[in-house]
Amino acid sequence: MSRIDLVYNPVSGSFGTAHLEALADALEASGFAVTMVPTARDGVRFSGTADLVCIHGGDGTLRDTVQAMGADAGRLPLCVAPSGTINLVARELSYARAPGAFARQIAKGWKAGDARWVHAPLYRLGDVPIVSCLSIGPDSHAVARVSGPLKKRIGRYAYVVAMMQQMRDWPRNPVTIRGELSGGEEFTCEAEAAIVSNAALYAGPFRLSPAAALSADSIELITLTRSTRMRIAALSLASMLGLPIARMGLADIRTVRRIEFDRCVTPVQVDGDHFPDCAYVIAPAGLTLRYVV
Repeated sequence: MSRIDLVYNPVSGSFGTAHLEALADALEASGFAVTMVPTARDGVRFSGTADLVCIHGGDGTLRDTVQAMGADAGRLPLCVAPSGTINLVARELSYARAPGAFARQIAKGWKAGDARWVHAPLYRLGDVPIVSCLSIGPDSHAVARVSGPLKKRIGRYAYVVAMMQQMRDWPRNPVTIRGELSGGEEFTCEAEAAIVSNAALYAGPFRLSPAAALSADSIELITLTRSTRMRIAALSLASMLGLPIARMGLADIRTVRRIEFDRCVTPVQVDGDHFPDCAYVIAPAGLTLRYVV
């Protein structure tokens, strides 16, 4: 019998005991031996015997789990049972939310084997894994404003409230970005806002770059030379409508393998969460995540 460490965040706003128990029962019924692994302030204590790690949560819980796994994140396969505020990775991989359907999906993928799974080269901001996305500029300032209690009550709409509050104090702090394109060429640009996509989707079901994907051995850098309120609003509307933002002149898109900022950039949004530390370099982590699908 294959063994699963089922990682969950007991203090997240979307956590529910009934759903977690139903998920564990469904995985057991599908032929897995499940060990419950709660996250804690001092880290994640894995069983040490798992064949597969299942994350019950959103992109933030996935990121924290990958960071806690260290080098094992490149050895042990993963799956994501969506339940968090933002589920970009789970959405891209089409994981079912219903426990029974999810367990059957994982059992089928496990039986199919590694050749059928999604292999996702991991990138890091310093020591922080980026499992789906990163941003600097008005978006990251808004995420820094998000109220924890409000997020627990209204979920992702707390980000909308924070952005509306941010409208009164709109940040425009240009930064010089240098790096290496996927073909090896060097680039330099100036930007007041930047988004990095390590997955296909951003802020929900929206795709900013047609080349973005978990399986890509590169990341997409979307930059705005000027990040005025009107330009950000236009970019958001175009993304919701599925319009080509680069061809419309709303942003520049580059496929890259390394990004360097010329100064301390803060705050930073990583996988939907606020990081107050400085951002300097985004680069390959040297390992590849494997998602069972």
